[in-house]
Amino acid sequence: MNSSFGSHLTNPFSTDCISPSSVVYRFAAENRAATDHAVDAHLENLLSKLRECRLGAIIGPHGTGKSTLLHTFLPKLQHAYPQVAFHQLCHDPRDSLRRRFADRVQAGRRIRAALSSLPAGGLLVVDGWEQLGRLSRWWISRSSGSNKVTLLVTAHHRPAGFTVIHETAASSQLVRALAKELTKDSPYRIQKMVDDQIKSRRVNLRTNVRDLWFEMYDLVEESRKEANDGLFGH
Repeated sequence: MNSSFGSHLTNPFSTDCISPSSVVYRFAAENRAATDHAVDAHLENLLSKLRECRLGAIIGPHGTGKSTLLHTFLPKLQHAYPQVAFHQLCHDPRDSLRRRFADRVQAGRRIRAALSSLPAGGLLVVDGWEQLGRLSRWWISRSSGSNKVTLLVTAHHRPAGFTVIHETAASSQLVRALAKELTKDSPYRIQKMVDDQIKSRRVNLRTNVRDLWFEMYDLVEESRKEANDGLFGH
């Protein structure tokens, strides 16, 4: 998902444009992207909640912005804690059960080692908590307390013993606002096509926005191809 759009414009739904590290998390569906001050105020509120608990969680359905929020939050966390260890877990759904099990074991060892190296007052962040094995989750959450380390995770549901500091969800208004921001430098016909497509979808709290962006990517590429075919067909 990295091909060019037209001769010089990038497809607004390419991986480079929609990756969690490229997008600022939206806390509300506003007509315009939130100001830096507004985003910072939301992040300060999350930081206050996290400081009040030892085990914090950001929860929400697949593809609703949990990783994006973490990447937006990370600079503030790195400033607030003496040391931060960040681990993002993901797996290829095409992997065999044996491969997934091996990956879980390796990830558990890696994160346990990171936890052991953190100083008291440090922060361990795990994006994809549920992808760890049950024993690893138990050991990490238990040991973080004895090591005086705060633990922040993302999950689809609240893990036992954790405090939810934020819950992500999709809405039609939010998705349209995000798409408008992503397509702001695209031709008007692309902006309208994307908005019409999103309005025609049944977006709800559990809509996987990441998968929706993949669909929009394909539609934009098809539109680009049709435009180029029409241009060179005359």
